[in-house]
Amino acid sequence: MHRPSTSVLMACGLALAVVGWMATGLGGTGAADGASTAVAQADSASARAPRVAVARSQARTITREIVVSARTEPNRVVELRAETDGRVIRLGAERGATVAAGETLVGLDVRDREARRDEARALIEYAELQLDAARKLKRDQFVSDTQMAELISRVAAARSALSSVELEIENTRIAAPFDAVVQDRYVELGDYVSAGDEVAVLVDTDPLLVVGDVAERHVQSLAVGKRGTALIRGASPVEGTVRYLAPVADEGTRTFRIELAVPNEGGALRGGLSAELKLAADDVTVHAISSALLALDDDGTVGIKAVDATNRVRFYPVEIVSSAADSLLVAGLPHELDLITVGQGYVRPGDLVIPVPEGDRAAITDVSILSSGNAAKR
Repeated sequence: MHRPSTSVLMACGLALAVVGWMATGLGGTGAADGASTAVAQADSASARAPRVAVARSQARTITREIVVSARTEPNRVVELRAETDGRVIRLGAERGATVAAGETLVGLDVRDREARRDEARALIEYAELQLDAARKLKRDQFVSDTQMAELISRVAAARSALSSVELEIENTRIAAPFDAVVQDRYVELGDYVSAGDEVAVLVDTDPLLVVGDVAERHVQSLAVGKRGTALIRGASPVEGTVRYLAPVADEGTRTFRIELAVPNEGGALRGGLSAELKLAADDVTVHAISSALLALDDDGTVGIKAVDATNRVRFYPVEIVSSAADSLLVAGLPHELDLITVGQGYVRPGDLVIPVPEGDRAAITDVSILSSGNAAKR
């Protein structure tokens, strides 16, 4: 068998070494070219990223206020009725007047009640004398137990008759049970009233009640004893305390009655006025933003757009806590974030952007131009 010569073998080995070297060189060049291409693509994507103006927002903690439409009501309303019969012979305060506790409003004719009182007193004296005499005789067994019981009963009956007539005499004077204002009076001089007839209506307006209806979503944030502010039509704001919170909701409205008691010395505030209640609820962490920054996601959720640490757009749902003429207080955001203040309408969540400080006016002008260009491309 013919064997290859030494020169042929050396030539083949040299050829293989050259091919291997060429392959190694080509492979290294391809890897370097691939890395260069990836960097170039990243630089190109970054160059194409739109600019947006951002502002750093920091949260703060406030006490949430619950605002309730309300009305004023007196602390109490009392209908005074006659407790005995009689003709009206004396009148006290007129309608609208302020009266003190115990002040006479209506006086009725006493008629024969004083004579009956004198008779009852005399009967008591006579019955007590008989009872004393019987007790002395009882020691000598001249009076039986039955006779003693009868005499004791007579004394008790005489005393009861005196108490009854004295109460009738007292009831001929109809007086104010507490400091109040005379809302109405239904009798005049000469009128005859019977027991149970209404003679006057009194109202107590100090404290004054500011009454509203709280929605069930707010009721757990409130409690008796909490402070609140009442804005009463035609009056300055006044502070008060929650005096009553209904334990059960109204069946028709599913709301809970709430009463704020406010001081009303002198009766300057009246019942039946329109009002608004501002009630302190729970503490909440909020950001102050412009209403122009609000956006909607694909599901219709209200939120804002911000830029994260990787310069990507993120959408955050928010809860509007309160609103004013120039700003909103919203909850549901991180403690700090970069809000997109210009250009948010031209970017979507996940987009890569170039954030520009809001204070850089020249850059913000570029943002507006670039954003318009990007919108045209889209």
